[in-house]
Amino acid sequence: MFVFDKRSSKRDCGGRATPGLQLPTIAVLFAASLVATGCASLTPEECLNADWRAIGYEDGVAGRSMDRLGDHRSACAEVGVTPDFAAYQTGHRDGVRAFCHPANAYRLGRGGYAYTGICPGDLEPAFLDALGEGLFIYQLESDVDAVASEIGGVDYAIQERLEEIEDAEVALERDDLSDEERRRLRRLVRGLSREIGQLEAERGDLVAELRARERRLWEYLNAEGR
Repeated sequence: MFVFDKRSSKRDCGGRATPGLQLPTIAVLFAASLVATGCASLTPEECLNADWRAIGYEDGVAGRSMDRLGDHRSACAEVGVTPDFAAYQTGHRDGVRAFCHPANAYRLGRGGYAYTGICPGDLEPAFLDALGEGLFIYQLESDVDAVASEIGGVDYAIQERLEEIEDAEVALERDDLSDEERRRLRRLVRGLSREIGQLEAERGDLVAELRARERRLWEYLNAEGR
């Protein structure tokens, strides 16, 4: 069971946001939008040859808000072109309705899309249901990736210590070492060996956690027939 709170979001200039997504026993999602927007608008050539209805549709189907028209207005002012608001609005409305289809919402959710509140009231409930489903799976997958990344970090730390031990053991073979230096190197090897033991125990716990998270993801996907 997931709860998607559309009210808590902070948008950037391209329509990306961090959503209010509450998932039981799962950390809050740091979602990144799939919508490739950014702040760049139209080139002078595009302004001079603009089909404002088509531009509005492209922005709408990409999940951008009507605020995007302000970017176009600023860009086109340089060449003395004023956007056709009515044509842009018509195209944008049609684009948004295509964007807000549940199948698209699920796909966006699987990629971590952060909802910006763009869908009209008659489409929003179904959009949010599908988006929430996709985001829930995205979070389960992110949980798996996070533990796998931790394991990678532990493996790296173990390898570092193994290399330090190897260097110390090579140094211990030298005949010109002082007794103090030899004792220091032996203490170093013992300390590194203890650290490796601790890291290996930590790795074992992480592997068990990884298996549990992978199982949870698999069971959820299998139950949903995804």
